[in-house]
Parts: sequence; C-alpha cells; structure tokens
Amino acid sequence: MKKYELLLVLPGTLDDKEVANHSQEVLELVKAGAQDVEMNNLGKMRLSYPIKQIRYGYYYTVVFNAEPKDVKILEEKLRLRTDVLRGIITHFNTNITAAKKIAYSTNELGVTTMIEKTAANDQAKEEKKEVDLKDIDQKLNEILDNGLIPGV
Repeated sequence: MKKYELLLVLPGTLDDKEVANHSQEVLELVKAGAQDVEMNNLGKMRLSYPIKQIRYGYYYTVVFNAEPKDVKILEEKLRLRTDVLRGIITHFNTNITAAKKIAYSTNELGVTTMIEKTAANDQAKEEKKEVDLKDIDQKLNEILDNGLIPGV
C-alpha cells in the first residue's frame, strides 16, 4: 500500500450544508477503497481561474493509504461526479515522519499554505528577533565604507 493525498475542490456556489454533505459523500467514496483516511478542511478560497464560470471553491485534502488499482478506480469515480470541480490525487510526501506534523497556515491575504510543524520550526520562530532600521543603516554604512562591494 502507498500513501496518497487527494486535493478536492467543491464549488463555492454551494451552501454550508451542501458542502458538508458532498464532502462526506466523497469521504465515504475514498473510505470504500482505502485505509487510514484523514480529511482536512482548508476553507473557501478564490480559484486562480474560473472553472465552469465558478470563481470560488471549498478546498479539502484527504490523506489515505491505498493500492494503486484502487486509486485508479477512485479517480474514475471522482471524474464522474458533477459536484466536484477538481479532484487531484498525488503521492503523499512520505519524508514527513510522525514527529513532523502538517499544519495549514492562512496569512492576512487569505493564502493558505501547507507547512511542516516541527520543534525546530517552533524554536526558529522563538529565536527570530526584530531588526531595527538603525541597525540596518549602520551595517550598510560599514559595508560601503570598507569597500566590500567592488565598483562602489
């Protein structure tokens, strides 16, 4: 068995109840041929380009273990569903161990990214200190005065 990830995009024109029903139907479809199924809701986001004249979509990721032949069957079943804008199945990044968890982070612009959550990342965030503009000016003057940059 191999580990796979399904990126599922449902139309943004659906209401919350319909989205919940459709996502559960797809989850049951995945569970029929896979094991260790885990679904993550990424929320509603703008599509990079319209699909069937729809500009927004509800994004989900489903991580599961399955045989390659079962994945082909799942792809065919997803292709037949009219309520799914996109369903893309890829091999899951197996370099992420149990100690490294995946976290989804959304910034102020609404862009969601997948990050590895590890103890090293947490320490790096704690060690990150703010740099004063005066320190930057002083360092820049040192570089320019010492002639470290040729031609300046």
